[in-house]
Amino acid sequence: MLLEVEGLCKSFKGTQVLKNISFKVAQGEVVSLLGQSGAGKTTIIRCVTGLEKADRGSICIDGQYICKEENGAMSYAGKRELYQIRRHLGMVFQSYHLFPHMTVLENVTAALINVHKMPKAEAVAKATRMLQSLGLEDKINQMPFELSGGQKQRVAIARTCVVDPKLICFDEPTAALDPQTTGEMVKTIRKLAAQGKGILVISHDMPFVEKVSDRVLTVKAGTI
Repeated sequence: MLLEVEGLCKSFKGTQVLKNISFKVAQGEVVSLLGQSGAGKTTIIRCVTGLEKADRGSICIDGQYICKEENGAMSYAGKRELYQIRRHLGMVFQSYHLFPHMTVLENVTAALINVHKMPKAEAVAKATRMLQSLGLEDKINQMPFELSGGQKQRVAIARTCVVDPKLICFDEPTAALDPQTTGEMVKTIRKLAAQGKGILVISHDMPFVEKVSDRVLTVKAGTI
């Protein structure tokens, strides 16, 4: 299993937001967490990506634990361990988080060059291939403000996928998309799954979730 979540609990200021959440995502599988705002979906994905610390339970990505409960106490991955885990984890944010002062190509090569220390020529070649695969070859030198919402979303996907993660999380991927572009998003995510990626989607868009998912888990009031 690429992702195993067991007995996940999380509270904020005395209010329990997640209540014993358990699920798994396999290689090549699209699993969606469907639910309304406030149901706990975002908290789940923030715990999975290590942005929030769980109160109880365990989260394991590709055999490495972000956190686990042992003898009634929580144990968390250290900075070095977390860095290694995150090498296998990709995140596509709802608001894209593109660097506004960089071109499309520069956005996609940034992590390859600055984090993974790949030579610039190699990074540019790899990023260009990725952008071409997503139909963005004519947008390489454009700035983010020149792109449509769907194009920004695909650049964000390219930036995530270019570092070859094993598990990719999508946060409300259709929130700013029209119906036609939503259909393209379904094809893109299914293509990634066909390449062996594990996909975790959080969304409140039921028609999209039904089309894109292998399994749908409904999140309501912090439970599945």
